[in-house]
Amino acid sequence: MSEHTMMLDNRNVMELTGVNSVNTFDDNEIILETKLGHLFIIGENLHITMLNLEEGKVALEGEINSMEYKAVGVDLKTKSKNVLSRLLK
Repeated sequence: MSEHTMMLDNRNVMELTGVNSVNTFDDNEIILETKLGHLFIIGENLHITMLNLEEGKVALEGEINSMEYKAVGVDLKTKSKNVLSRLLK
């Protein structure tokens, strides 16, 4: 598996390498575990278009509004609760 790379094209198409797993995903948020920590991708109409965890590759499409890395070991449940509360508003 290669090191972690990210390519973002016009904030609509993203290709990543060095992805270990997909923790959660929906239309507004995707949380990936990468070689450099957890990556939170926030946006609208997000869809995973390619997933190959054997090679550590992920591609996604949608309107990408923000990306944030968190260190491995951060409590993802706390972040997921925030997503759930936003959806239930």
